[in-house]
Amino acid sequence: MLYRQYKYKFYLNMNHSVEMEGRMGEIHSHTWEISMGIALAQEGFVRFSDIEKQVNEMLEVYQDKYLNEMPPFNMMNPTVENMCNYLYEKISEKLRESGWLLLIMEISETPSRVYQVSSINPRNDYTFI
Repeated sequence: MLYRQYKYKFYLNMNHSVEMEGRMGEIHSHTWEISMGIALAQEGFVRFSDIEKQVNEMLEVYQDKYLNEMPPFNMMNPTVENMCNYLYEKISEKLRESGWLLLIMEISETPSRVYQVSSINPRNDYTFI
């Protein structure tokens, strides 16, 4: 089965510190790149600005912030993995309300380090799970 999808990219400038081996690391900054592959659940005209606006509104609360002080990351380690898992759930829920499916989200805190969350199963011919 063929799935047509759109890819969006967003950028966030944030600071965070990560706890490793029981010790809190230094506060440091990243420009996080957030890529999303989304598909329209039904046929129709695509209004790109609507998706961009919805996602930008959700991400804006983190722009230029210290992630460790922002809920829910004030209660969990603000790693790129936790950030991606959390945002995937929240953005997926919001997009579903508008008839979109969030297929994959990637977040990179550096150009060479990327974490992905996906709603497709690569071992099963890209069937939604």
